[in-house]
Amino acid sequence: THELRTPLNSIIGFSGLLKDQTLGPLGNEEYIKYSADINTSGMHLLSLINDILDYSKSELGRLKVNVTEVDIIKIIKQSLSIVAPRASESGVDLLQSFSNDFFIVRMDPKRFKQIMLNLLSNSVKFTPEGGSVSVSVYTDLKSDKLSIEVKDTGVGIADKDIPTVMSLFGQVETELSRKYEGTGIGLPFAKKLTQLMGGEFKLDSQVGSGTTITMVYKYDKNLNSEYSDLYNSDKPAL
Repeated sequence: THELRTPLNSIIGFSGLLKDQTLGPLGNEEYIKYSADINTSGMHLLSLINDILDYSKSELGRLKVNVTEVDIIKIIKQSLSIVAPRASESGVDLLQSFSNDFFIVRMDPKRFKQIMLNLLSNSVKFTPEGGSVSVSVYTDLKSDKLSIEVKDTGVGIADKDIPTVMSLFGQVETELSRKYEGTGIGLPFAKKLTQLMGGEFKLDSQVGSGTTITMVYKYDKNLNSEYSDLYNSDKPAL
């Protein structure tokens, strides 16, 4: 990892200096454009390497998750904000539906955000202009389960192609997959992280109708009740 990250960090850092003309003007607009391209490509490659290394660690049982009490609604909203510019550029609506102001779940906040960004970016990528990507969170109190659903109106996946999509580096050739860069790591890595944090990962899809990914985690009613008391005590009296 050191041999890969060290030169990449130099490429990203120095191209950033050139792009921003920190030490003075470059003298040609094309140089600024090339520097920005180098910087963007370097960051993309570093992200890809980090994902591959993390996935490899998870396969070997060496990837650590730091479980704590997390308000998943807060992280979901942060993730939606990050993906929003790309969705707007692609003409895709981002929707959200939460049955509560907060849901407290024991998980790793960093890894959960990684999952959400992977799923949302993937959904936006494969949803044509005029479509939508929605996130819903709901509970089943009878079974003490909480479900997080990411649903899009994109191109969808045929049943025969789902095993390929869920395998490492597996990609299905479509018009949109040719248009955008991809590695085939996002979905299998999201599934692996979900399982590492004690959750279930389900994928349902139909060609032409879109894809729905559901993550199911244990829901602690007592923990959420305690948090609700704190949450409401911070609000001014009506």
